[in-house]
Amino acid sequence: MKIERTDSLQHPQPGGKKKSADPTGERFGDILEKTISKSVSTSQTGLLKSLPPLGGIAGFIPAADKTDLVGRADRLLDLLESYQKKFSGTGLSLQDAYISMKAIEDRADELAPHIENLPEGDNFRDFLNRLVITASVEAIKFRRGDYL
Repeated sequence: MKIERTDSLQHPQPGGKKKSADPTGERFGDILEKTISKSVSTSQTGLLKSLPPLGGIAGFIPAADKTDLVGRADRLLDLLESYQKKFSGTGLSLQDAYISMKAIEDRADELAPHIENLPEGDNFRDFLNRLVITASVEAIKFRRGDYL
C-alpha cells in the first residue's frame, strides 16, 4: 500500500475568495429566484382553488350550517319515531317497512360526513354520531330480519 503525503496541498487563507466552477455563468440563487417568481406568478390564479372550504377550518361550523344540521337531525329523528310507531301497530307490510328504512338510511348517510367537520368533544357532534349509529343499527336489524 502506498501512502502519499498531503503536505503539498494549499491551506485556505482567511478572507480569501473561493473559486467555484460556474459552467453556465449563473449562480444557483439566481436560478432559484427565477423559478420561484415563475411559479408564484402562474399559481396566483390557482391559490383560491387550493384553499379549504370555509366550514372546514379548525372545526368551525357557521351558524347557518349548524342550523341546517339540526334540521336534518330532527328529520332523521322524526323518521325513526314514525318507524317505531309503525312497528308498534299491526299490519305493516314489508314493502312499507323497507321504504321507511331506506329513508332513514338516506338521512343518516347525509349526516355522516358532516360529523367530521364538528370539533372534537362537542356535545352536538356526540349527539349526531349517536343518531347516525342508531339509524345504522336499525338498518342492520331490519336487513337481518330481527323484526319479522
